[in-house]
Amino acid sequence: MPSSDVETNGHGLATEFAKAKINGYHQDKLPQQQTNGGTNGSANAPKTSIPKFDLPPENPGSCVAGGIHTLSLFALGGKTALVTGANGGIGGGMATGLAEAGADIVIFQIPGEKSDFHQELSERTGRRVSVYDCDMGDMKMLRETIQRVFDDGHRIDILCNVAGISSGSIPILHETDEHKDSIIQINFNSVWVLSQCVARHMVQRGRGGKIINICSLAAHKAMTTFSVYGPMKAAVGQLTNAFANEFGPYNIQVNAIYPGWIATALAQRFINDEEANAKIISSVPSRRWGTPEDFKGLTVFLASRASDYVNGARIFLDGGAHSM
Repeated sequence: MPSSDVETNGHGLATEFAKAKINGYHQDKLPQQQTNGGTNGSANAPKTSIPKFDLPPENPGSCVAGGIHTLSLFALGGKTALVTGANGGIGGGMATGLAEAGADIVIFQIPGEKSDFHQELSERTGRRVSVYDCDMGDMKMLRETIQRVFDDGHRIDILCNVAGISSGSIPILHETDEHKDSIIQINFNSVWVLSQCVARHMVQRGRGGKIINICSLAAHKAMTTFSVYGPMKAAVGQLTNAFANEFGPYNIQVNAIYPGWIATALAQRFINDEEANAKIISSVPSRRWGTPEDFKGLTVFLASRASDYVNGARIFLDGGAHSM
């Protein structure tokens, strides 16, 4: 992106990164994090000043007249969200919430996948919905696809890393390297690669952004036959913290949602099994399955100005199952 296209935010964050192309990026072209003691606290690092913020008035009530109305904090008009795995299920619920809040949507779907979801979403919300085919297990294709998104003029403000595959019901003793590696590629490596590419784009624009990662209750509680899926989702949780730490100085907030038992196509085999279904429901204090609809409100919160001081959070959306 030419330097003339660079946008700035209100915090005076550096935008030297705009001088570097996304491809051929070098660490020394990244804007220095702004701290009193130099970059990352190093005594030898170049010193830069931190942004100046005025303290709020002592009487909170005096903020009301000139402040931002609460509901407007959740508005996403003028924003564009990239959602992977959004042709149904959790991703579909998240994309729907974002579009209903005013955001345009970019969807990454499995190559050749047939779905009317994107057209229905656009017609119902009046938002622009663009679809790109991408194999999330192919890192080369993933990098090429996100670059095509940028080349097509999309400015990504929100990234939702949702796409993933389940490990099924395979005991550790019967797991294969091929199956294990496919889960690692899609459930972890794709999150790392896509977040890196989009974060560079966000830093280059200088307007901050939001990244929302989908983890899992299986990352918190060990589950039989989830020996690859659970650890990879736990890794995404730790990755969320690492991203929050490094991207925070550029006004990019990175948070994770930990879903519990959600009624999607992937969970249908459990729902259809009367015994398994009863056991699952009894393990959830809310005594029901979650639905994609349950993700709309939390997603809009994490994607909007309402969560500008929420960074590195791990939020369970599981009806309380993690507390059992």
